[in-house]
Amino acid sequence: MAPRKRTATNRELPPNLYPNGKYWQYRNPITGKKTSINRPLAEAIKLARAANAKLLPLAADEKLLQAITGEHAPTVQLLIERFDIEWLDGRKLAESTRKEIRIKLARYIKDLGKRMIGQLDVLAMAEYLDQFQNNAYTKHRGLWVQVCAFGVAKGLMERNVAELTLAKKEAEKVRRRHTMEGVQRILEAHTTPPWLKLAIRLALLSLQRREDLVTWERSAVDLEANIIRLSPGKTENYSNPIHLEIEMGADLRQVVRECMSVPIASPFLLCYRPRARKREQIEAKAHWSAITDDYLTKEFAKARDACRAYDDIAEKRARPSVHELRALGAWLYEQQGFPSEYVQALMGHADGKMTTYYQSGHGEQQVEYARVSAGLKL
Repeated sequence: MAPRKRTATNRELPPNLYPNGKYWQYRNPITGKKTSINRPLAEAIKLARAANAKLLPLAADEKLLQAITGEHAPTVQLLIERFDIEWLDGRKLAESTRKEIRIKLARYIKDLGKRMIGQLDVLAMAEYLDQFQNNAYTKHRGLWVQVCAFGVAKGLMERNVAELTLAKKEAEKVRRRHTMEGVQRILEAHTTPPWLKLAIRLALLSLQRREDLVTWERSAVDLEANIIRLSPGKTENYSNPIHLEIEMGADLRQVVRECMSVPIASPFLLCYRPRARKREQIEAKAHWSAITDDYLTKEFAKARDACRAYDDIAEKRARPSVHELRALGAWLYEQQGFPSEYVQALMGHADGKMTTYYQSGHGEQQVEYARVSAGLKL
């Protein structure tokens, strides 16, 4: 951590000692905490030099600090790990959101984890955040504000250094909408993998989110009753979580049957056979054949650009992603005369009629499915 800039009044003072009104203040170079020294200048300088002689070598050597004190060094990694266990675990978040946060936290540990907490000042935080652009800056800063607020509340930090960095306004989204012509080109391209073609059709017909598409299980399908069930992950922490029982139209039934007939022993409707099965990748997924939401996003973008579906949009970031399929599907339903209430219900938007949990007389929790239909024709 860079030392505080010296002025004419503190230029002759030893490192980490600063004026504090009539007296002095010492800043611990390891923890960043400040301690008042209500002594004359000569005594304050003597104490600061003694503290520096003990602490500065430790600040430069985490292992030495641990060997002498017998305790783990107060590092940024320790702060983030405690934040994960003590704060994140207790929050009611969708699993996809929790996963996204933990990916960011893992990156912070890799980038800054070995630093002492006291070395994470406003300058260090600002320099770290400046590597991110636009909305990424805003999102990373927001998470760091929460991490540092936790650190202050636990006595690990003296102030929220992330909150003192520059707050930027999120840029407006520039991503364009899908067209049916563009999606049709992706579906017809030989460069688009078969499993991705199924995913695109399933997204358009069911109007479900990316994270729900890739975790939709085959056991949710009842072909005899012509229904498929789903509990959208984004609603699991609502006061009234939503559960859908979708009556399949002919086109949705057809794509579901094709998913079920894929010759892979997978529990999921959408699955694929990876070229290489690395142990760490297999262990990170619910099943070796599972498609992660991140992989779906990347492969869709790759297939979209490979068939030149939206080459008229020069900026790649503005080209429609897999997420926009949901909006196109909703528009297609409306174009075919389905009322907005029909579309909203299929998309899983909560309303007064979608009460999904109720307690029986003995306190046993049961699930009540909201019956909706998906009759779009592609």
